[in-house]
Amino acid sequence: MRSRVTGVLAGLIMLGLLSCQGVRDTTQNPPGQAPPSGPRDSATLAYQLAEQTWCTNDDACSMILMMVEGQDTHESFGDRISALETKGLAKTSWNLQAQQACTKGTLAYMLYRIVDLPGGVMMHVLPGRRYAYREAVYHGLMERGSEYEPLTGPEAIGIMGRAARMKEGEQILVYR
Repeated sequence: MRSRVTGVLAGLIMLGLLSCQGVRDTTQNPPGQAPPSGPRDSATLAYQLAEQTWCTNDDACSMILMMVEGQDTHESFGDRISALETKGLAKTSWNLQAQQACTKGTLAYMLYRIVDLPGGVMMHVLPGRRYAYREAVYHGLMERGSEYEPLTGPEAIGIMGRAARMKEGEQILVYR
C-alpha cells in the first residue's frame, strides 16, 4: 500500500502536478456526451485522474503529450492522436475513442517509445502494444496482468511517475 501511495505522489510531483486550480467536473455531462476538451494543465488532469475510476484514452494522450512536450495545448482528442502519431507514439489504426478506458497495452506502447526501453526480441520483430506491455512489466513500469486491462486513474498517475523517473535515469525497483 505504501509503494502505491508513493507511486501516486511521485506521479504528481514528477509531472508538476502540485496545484489544483480550475478543476473541471467531468461527472456532470449529459449521457452520451463527452466532456468539453481543449488545452489542459497537469494539475487539473492529475486531480481528475485521482478521482476517476478509469483513465480514458483522452486523459492518457494528454499525459503523454505533457511528458513529451511539457504541455498539452491541443484542442481535441483527434488533435492529440494526430500529434502522437507524428511522433510515432500512437497509431490511428487502433481506432481509439476519447472516452473509452485506456488499456495498459496502449499506455505501455507510448511509454516504451518515450522512455526508450531496450525491448526484447519479440518487440523488435512484432512491435505493438502486447509486447510493449510485457516490456513495461519487465522493467517495473506496470504490474502484471493483461495488456487489455483498463487503467484506473490513480494507477495511471503512478505509472506516469515511474516513467518520468525512469526517463531521468533513475533505477526502478522491480519485485519478481
